[in-house]
Formats: sequence, C-alpha cells, structure tokens
Amino acid sequence: MGTGVRVFIAIALFAALGVGWRALQHSNFERDRTLSEWTSLSETENLLKQKPVPEAWSAGVFVSERGLNTALESLKDAKIAYDPEFKPNEDTVVTLRAVTVYLQPGVALANLRLDAYSKNRDLTVKFDGQASLVFKGVEEGENGNAQAVFGIVLLRLDPEFEWEWFNLKLLGYANDLIETGLIMKLTEAFNMTLPFKNTITYDLKQNLTKMLPVRDPKDENWIKVQITVPPYEISQKIHAAHAIVLDGGIWLLTDFNEKPMTPPIDKPPPEIQADIVRKRKNLEQIRMPKLNDADIAVRINGTVAHLVQDKFNRLPAANRTTTVKSVQFKGRLADQKWRDEVLGEGEVLAELASPGAVAATVVVNAVGMSWIKGKRLKVSLNAQVDAKASIQLHIDPLIGAGVGTTVDLLGNTGIEFGLVAGIEIRKVGGNIVVMLKPNVGCRDVKLALESDGKAKFEETWVSVPSVEANITLPIGPQTVPDVLLFSDLPFQRKGRGPDGGPLKVKNGDDHFLFTPAWTEVQYALVPGRIDDDDAGLWITAKLITKFLNSETAGYDRAAAEKKLAASATQGPVNCPSEPVVGLAIGALAFGSANDFVKFFRERGLPLPQILDGLPGTPGAGVAIPSPLAPIPDPTIPNIPSPISPTPDHTIPNIPSPIPPTPSPAIQNIPSPLPLLPVPPAIR
Repeated sequence: MGTGVRVFIAIALFAALGVGWRALQHSNFERDRTLSEWTSLSETENLLKQKPVPEAWSAGVFVSERGLNTALESLKDAKIAYDPEFKPNEDTVVTLRAVTVYLQPGVALANLRLDAYSKNRDLTVKFDGQASLVFKGVEEGENGNAQAVFGIVLLRLDPEFEWEWFNLKLLGYANDLIETGLIMKLTEAFNMTLPFKNTITYDLKQNLTKMLPVRDPKDENWIKVQITVPPYEISQKIHAAHAIVLDGGIWLLTDFNEKPMTPPIDKPPPEIQADIVRKRKNLEQIRMPKLNDADIAVRINGTVAHLVQDKFNRLPAANRTTTVKSVQFKGRLADQKWRDEVLGEGEVLAELASPGAVAATVVVNAVGMSWIKGKRLKVSLNAQVDAKASIQLHIDPLIGAGVGTTVDLLGNTGIEFGLVAGIEIRKVGGNIVVMLKPNVGCRDVKLALESDGKAKFEETWVSVPSVEANITLPIGPQTVPDVLLFSDLPFQRKGRGPDGGPLKVKNGDDHFLFTPAWTEVQYALVPGRIDDDDAGLWITAKLITKFLNSETAGYDRAAAEKKLAASATQGPVNCPSEPVVGLAIGALAFGSANDFVKFFRERGLPLPQILDGLPGTPGAGVAIPSPLAPIPDPTIPNIPSPISPTPDHTIPNIPSPIPPTPSPAIQNIPSPLPLLPVPPAIR
C-alpha cells in the first residue's frame, strides 16, 4: 500500500472520528438538578414548620426504598410510544429496560436503562441515564381504588453506541431524539403507580333477627324481633397527600381536617448549595418507622377517632336510630290465677295483641371516641330508648266464656354505654387481616313499661287497675361486631385496554400508548406487625407483586373484602344471662251484682250459685234455691204467671208473694226473695 493511500485512509479515519465525536457531543442530555432539589427541600421544610411529621398528620404511608423498587418492577420492559391518532408520523418506541431508585434526603434518584426503536428507520439506540422519581399526587384508580402516582423526570441521558459510534445514521437518530426532546417526552410519560385503600369506611347498616324467650318452657313462649339500622357509610377519604423524601423512604402524608396545602416557596439564595446542605440536615429529625423486614408502614393518628365521632354526631336522628319491632310470637307472656266469692276461680291470660305489637327505638344522642395507648380505641355513648307494646288480656272465669281487652304499655329509659376496642392481626383462611375488636362486657339494660291507666273492658263487671312489663336485656359482645380495617387482598391493575390493546395515557398535551410487559399486575400489602404510641397506630406490611399474562375475570376487591370481613368477624358471643320479660298484672276489680247479672244474661249463661250467699249478693245470708229457671225452656207450656211482669194500676192491690217491681202504692209486705228483675222469659 502506497504512502498516499495510507495518508488518505488516516485522513478519512480521523474525519470519521471527528464526525462521531461531534455527534456524541450533541447526543448527550443533562439537566441541572440543583434548583429542583432545592425546591423539593424547601417544600418539605415548609411542611415541617407547620406541624411535626408524622405525629401531627391524620394519616400517612411510609414506603421504604425497597418497597419503591418492588413497585418499580412493574415498569421493567414496559413500552411507550406516541398515539398515532395524534402523531402519525413518529413511530419511535421507548422500552424501559431497568429502573432502580436510591434515596437521599429531599430527593429520590433513579438509575435507568432504555432503548429507543424506530421501525421506519430500522434503528435502535440504547441509553443510560439518571432521573428523579417525583410524587405526582393521588388519583382515582380502577374500581374506585386510589393510587399514588410517581413520575420520572430525566436528569441525564447518554446514548450507548458501543462499537456503532461510527454509524452515522444511528448517531443522527440519537442526536434527533435528544435535540427535539422526543426521548425526554417519551421517557417522562412513564408513571409508576402504587394502589392503596384511601378510604376509612364504616357502614352503620344493621339487619338482624333475634329470638327472645319470655317464660318457661322457652321453646313455646317467645317473641321474635327484628333489629334494623338504616344504611349509612361514615367514611373519610384521602384526596391529597404530601411527599417527604428521606434517606430510608418516602412519607406520603394527609390531613383530613384541611384542604390540600400549597406552601409558597421563596427565591433560592445565592449560596444555594449551602442551603441544600442545611435543609438536608433538617430532614434528619423526621421520624421513620421501624420496618424490620417490612416494605411499607401505615400510620393512623389517634385524632381520626375524633373525626369519626364528629361525623356521627352530626348525622340526622334517623341515621342514629335503631328500630326494634316484633315480627312473630308464640305462647303467652303471662297467666295468673284469681278467685272471687261470686265467680269462684279463674285465670287472666296475657299475650301480644298482634305479631307486630312491640315497637321500640334506640336513638344514640352522642358518641365519644378517643385513642388510648395499648392499641385501643375508647368509645362511649348515651342513648334514649322508647318502647310501646300492645298486650291482649283475657279474663276467663272457669264457668262460661271470658272477656278480653287490649292494653297499651309505654316506657322509656336512658342508656350510658362504654367500650374499649383493640386492634389485632388475625389469619382468616388464607388471608391476613387487621381487625378492630370491640371488648364489650356484659351488662343489663332494664326497661319498665306501664299502662297509661286502668285496663278497661267493654263489659263492666271486671277491670284491671294496672299492667306492667319489666324487661331486662343483657348487652354484651353480640352488640357491636368486629370491624375489618386492613387486609392482604390484592389490588388489581390491568395492563391492556378494553379492546385488548395498549393503554392510552396522557402527559401534558401529548397522547401516548403504554404497553407494560404484563397483562395484569396484583399488589398485595400483607400485614406483619402493629405498634402504637401515645398519638396513634402503626401497621407494617410487606409489598408483594404478582405479574400475570392474562386478566383475572370478575375480580372485585371491594366485594371480596366484604365477604372476607363477614368471615373474619367472629360470631356473636352471648352473655351468660338471657333476656327476661316479666309481665305484672294487678289485682282484678269486679263490678256490682247487676253487672254480673247483665253479663251472664246477655250470653244466655246460668247465674252462678254460691253457698254463702245469693247470686250477685256475696255474703247476704243463707242461699235459697230460686224457684225460677235461669234459662227459658221452650218445652214448658205457656202457663200464665201469677206475677205480672208489668205493674198495672187497674188491678186491685192484692199483695203478691213475689213482686216484680217495688211500688210505693203496694203495701210493704216483706218478700222472702231478693228484689231482682224477673227474667223476660217468664210470663
């Protein structure tokens, strides 16, 4: 090879190197992170000035560095491209090959590797870079679940050409990607989401049926009552959160009492680097939970109890009212023997007037809640009970038929009630749950019902001066059920759109197509430990991710958690004592002799005979048999009676041995018989 040829090759080689070097120089991207880091630290400092972290915040989630990297695995090998409907002439697809986060006070940094591929150009450029992971806020996710959204902000991006640095087409493509900002827009369209339960909810709804025995034998004498509370969910939702980045994790904090805060940021000082160092030092005072092998810690401030208390106390009375109504009964409430000198022996029976004869309301006037150390919630309440019962009384003499009437009983009482609820982790089947378990000791609630006056019958020969019902209901563990707070049921996120294609996402004014490497991902937070202090509660959990190549059909986490809650709630434990329903019937008061005779005559009954007196006149003297039949017999011939049933002044005043009606015109001759009306059947 001649000298000229060698010189030409050298010149060409150096020219190529120069072009490649110039291309490499233009292909690099770097953004000064000083200002963004100072801004992030300043926002955190403003939050610290307002109130301590995390003690003074209503709730918070602490995500460790390991937990963040577990969640970021969902972006591995994910692809993003412009939606051709909005940008049809650009087919570059960016694949995020790897992303790893590492935390410093005030900033979450991430190392990443990605590819940019164009089918039309038939070129692929590999990049190595650095970004910051920034918290973008809380969004409403699928099925109403919330998700914390983290975005990527590029700080540095370097193409990796390896031995292709001399490929001018590749160098030009890399340079275009950076100079046009295309690679930055595509990369920063990746979002990492972390789903979580952002609503604390308790449904007041109750609908249960109880059998109340009223007397022995209990299987033959009972009342079935239905207890209902209208549905109403007391809930507190997390709408916004603030992020504080520490060297071990990120705090996501929220305050239920306040609207989202946007504290103002001053202008950076001239000595910005020194100010960054100072601000980082201040972050060391922020408390971090002891996670051990956990990835996430959930903190609930004890003041949340006061928020729930205030929400309940502001409810309309209808939503604070428990309704109790009888729906069925069997047997009697009471029976009582009685004896009268005229009527002899008998009994009085009492039962409900109808299946729905018992109605009561329990109105909770106020609830008090407070957090006490020892993983416990203290609850107190006072309520007003008003009750009404319609009782059917039947008084039955042993001879002939009896009489009946309905008595309305009314009563009310006040209830002072208190309990302590503990927090515990429980395994239910294959799941792990955190439960609020009320510890309700057994106690008796007593209610007295009284009639508003004398029990009156249509027939006046008898009355009941008083009827009272004394009810004792044991209140205990069966009154307040366990409440599920937290479970390891997975949150589901779909990786494909309704048509099975990529997910459509938007970042600013740009529209993209996002295609993760999975078809479905499930995030599960598995509770591990519960700790507490004077101010609130800590629940630690491991973050488990599961990537699937197909979608789970018909999965509804909310419905599944309700079903799990029903299984996790331990069955009601009854108190040793049973309900007692005692009915006290006052002494019977009987009417006059004429009342008795009227009662028996209207029913065609024989007048009762007593040994020590005559009918209707107890204790009047020796019993003399009556010559008159008490009941007319149609077979007796119609023989004129010597006693006129109706006095006639035209008849001579002849003394009658049995005068039917006393008359002042008739001579007062003593009669051997009592003055009683003559039965109409005798002529």
